[in-house]
Amino acid sequence: MEIEHYPDGNIPTHLLDWVWETGPVLSPLVKYRTSGAAILRDGGGTELLLAERPWDGQYLVATLLPSPDHLHVIGAGPRTVAAPTARAVAAEVRSRLLPEFEQLVNLARLREVQEDLDWLRNDVEPGTVPYPYPADLDAALERFLTHAPYLIAASRCAGAKPLAEQDARVLALFETLLASLTQSSDDAGSGLEPGGTDEAMAVWLESGEALVAVVRSATVASSQGPSRPTVSTSTPPKPPAAAAATGRTR
Repeated sequence: MEIEHYPDGNIPTHLLDWVWETGPVLSPLVKYRTSGAAILRDGGGTELLLAERPWDGQYLVATLLPSPDHLHVIGAGPRTVAAPTARAVAAEVRSRLLPEFEQLVNLARLREVQEDLDWLRNDVEPGTVPYPYPADLDAALERFLTHAPYLIAASRCAGAKPLAEQDARVLALFETLLASLTQSSDDAGSGLEPGGTDEAMAVWLESGEALVAVVRSATVASSQGPSRPTVSTSTPPKPPAAAAATGRTR
């Protein structure tokens, strides 16, 4: 866990641009000096903004957007959680905020994979994939290989629908492929060997749609989006004159 602390109580205005869903809960905080604020990072790409609301002492936690270098997300993000104590807000984060975040991130991963497969179906004739592979095709394969482990894990997690035998075979096919690529990459030092790329390309082109269908079926509840409980915004008092805070860029 990494913590980036803002001890002076000023949340940099630019930082709220990275909050997935600011809304009326967090947006007033730029006008106030809080007792403290921090960014919490788990090292795996999840970043949370923690702040204490100065006029009623409520603890607020919101998720930051995933890095656009790794994933492009659209639409509303997980709803900010609020609670009167640190213990209570931690329970809300575990039970609601992080599961919502994981659901929405996986939906974004699934959308990117589907968009690439749609592009392939519309722009690339079956059996006519050029070699060496063009840059856009290589990039699409790389995106798929980045997202696939997370999508497979979501399909096997507790709460996912039981897998039919055929669906289990599809997941096993890609799990075997990913394990093989990881081993080949380790043996080569870094990157994929040409043979590994060819195998990955062939499996992706032939069975990528089947994997998307399995993931959608197994995570059908997630695909409908998480519930959106109301969070009390609390009416703030008139803000004091506040000095501008520069803060660090993300």
